[in-house]
Amino acid sequence: MKSDPLHQRFLELKKELAKTGFICTGTVMSVLHKCGNPKCECARNRKALHGPYNRWTRKVKGKTVTRTLTDPQAELCRGCIQNYRRLEGILEEMKSLSVLHIESKR
Repeated sequence: MKSDPLHQRFLELKKELAKTGFICTGTVMSVLHKCGNPKCECARNRKALHGPYNRWTRKVKGKTVTRTLTDPQAELCRGCIQNYRRLEGILEEMKSLSVLHIESKR
């Protein structure tokens, strides 16, 4: 059983799962915006917009939630999102291997 290539690949993927750090979903964007004060320069000049601000947007219980992050938080969040996407890829491959394993047992 241990020499089975499907089993070996599955074990490799399990090890990758164990190495995965913190995860989260969403998107981090750098945005500029108007402040809403009609006397501010940003109301008249698009080049005078405020920011950039790091905005993290994600879905929580079907609702969009947006948070403003500091630069270090934004970098950390981007890494967590990247970890989540890598995790999704690993799980997809594990599912495919599982199907092949099931179908090979007749």
